[in-house]
Amino acid sequence: MPRLLTTLLAAAAIALPATALAQTDLDDMPGVIHATATATADAAPDRVSVSAGVQTNALTAKQAMADNSELMRAVFASLDAQGIPREDVSTSYLNLNPRYDYEQRSEGQPRLVGYQASNQVTVVTRDLDKTGPMIDSLITAGVNTINGVNFTVSEPDRAQAQARAAAIAKAQAKARMMAQAAGVQLGRLLSMREGTAPGPFMYDEVVSMSRQSAMDGAAPPLAPGQREIASTVTMSYAIAD
Repeated sequence: MPRLLTTLLAAAAIALPATALAQTDLDDMPGVIHATATATADAAPDRVSVSAGVQTNALTAKQAMADNSELMRAVFASLDAQGIPREDVSTSYLNLNPRYDYEQRSEGQPRLVGYQASNQVTVVTRDLDKTGPMIDSLITAGVNTINGVNFTVSEPDRAQAQARAAAIAKAQAKARMMAQAAGVQLGRLLSMREGTAPGPFMYDEVVSMSRQSAMDGAAPPLAPGQREIASTVTMSYAIAD
């Protein structure tokens, strides 16, 4: 029993300095001011992608795919005529589905009435002025679904740097105001981090146009506009003694 007591007293003696040291470190830790700010910069889009495709219906799956393939060949020929390189055209969707009539049932099951084939391509170009005429040409060739027109900034680094510099300046000013309001002195910068900003920034416009208007030469009006590139910065300052 005396030996056990001696061991416990020794362990307590060893642990006490560590506890006291931890408390001392906590007492000596300086106060910290955290300031977060967000800023944006505008950038002009220089790239556009168009998602367009063909849907065909037929009584058999084979016929639906055959009709679809014929129209898609015309679509690719149209893109060639517009001077769009094949490496800028990619198939993004290909599907074949049965079609059912849910109003007419046989033994409780909807009646199969045919098949629908869908084929969609994504076309990318840096010549924004070609976008409207290209859509016009695609519809004339047989495209009957257009899912979006996305204008993007392919190299947002310059605008990102401008937004970052503005965010840092705002965070610095915010930290100074917080220190002044609290009646303390702002000390040295302890850390700085930048939040994740979405990118590339896109503008998505769903285009709807009849084939007759395309044949009449009515290219859809499109406006790329400007994109906002954002940066969020958090800066942590020590409170000076």
